Amino acid sequence: MIVSCYGDSNTRYYLGDQQKDGPDADSYPARLQGLLNAAGKTDVRVLNCGYPDMQADFGVEHFAENVTDQKADVCILGFGTNNIRQPDADLDRYLEDFETLICRCRQAGVKTAALLIPWYAEGYCGLEGQQRIPLWNGALEKLCARYDVHLFDTYTPFAADPDRYFNETETPKRHYSPAATEEIARMVFAWLQETC
Repeated sequence: MIVSCYGDSNTRYYLGDQQKDGPDADSYPARLQGLLNAAGKTDVRVLNCGYPDMQADFGVEHFAENVTDQKADVCILGFGTNNIRQPDADLDRYLEDFETLICRCRQAGVKTAALLIPWYAEGYCGLEGQQRIPLWNGALEKLCARYDVHLFDTYTPFAADPDRYFNETETPKRHYSPAATEEIARMVFAWLQETC
């Protein structure tokens, strides 16, 4: 089985203070691979298809090369932070692109799940931008429910303890820490154990 973890910088694992990719071993896809291997699931390969700064329209444009061309059986979608932080953030366009991703997965027979848009500090794009997150996540939740797509809550538990779950210490917190990626890997692992 092949699992494509397809998303933005929080899928890739990115160090915001240094403005560069962090060690792949600290990403949630790598940690998920470790959990699967430890459980004896050595026939499962997890791909880190994370692209810093990319929005959901990028996900649509590059879907084939990251999902179907990889012969993925499962796709975990993680786009939204880079959409929501834009001054002209467009929820309808975001949902349209995300729905396209879900539908392309369905058409290809790829089991699909998604990550909620994570919390980020007010200093990242202002209070207005921060306050959009629950609204957008609510809309994403409704979209995923309509298509019976499992949704991982990657907002609530980490927003409650930013110092632990986000890696920035000098710039506004917005990228997951190793503690967060470990938790996400556990969430996804448990879901895969139940459904695949």
